[in-house]
Amino acid sequence: MNSASALTARQQEVLNMLADFQRRNGYPPTQKEVAQLMGAASPNAATDMLRKLEKKGVISVSRGVARGITLNGIAKEDEAVSLLRAMVERESDARERAISFLHKMESEQCK
Repeated sequence: MNSASALTARQQEVLNMLADFQRRNGYPPTQKEVAQLMGAASPNAATDMLRKLEKKGVISVSRGVARGITLNGIAKEDEAVSLLRAMVERESDARERAISFLHKMESEQCK
């Protein structure tokens, strides 16, 4: 079931937190930051929630990338602008995030 309407109230709340964080900062949170946003004592709770959201198709998580959470409803242009901003500001993982984004765009074009 890949539908945002199938989200539980808590899942929708966390999805909203992710979107708000990205809107405010111009980049997605790390899993540790997700745990803090959720008020969870352990990053494992965030990891579990992110897996559930990914399974429902509302986010994508690039493994091995610190800020590898992508909100699937966010416009690609917004994400590209956020990545450019991160690169200009020399964020430590901006290059890896940009590469992940480009690979994702290439794979979507090949479908």
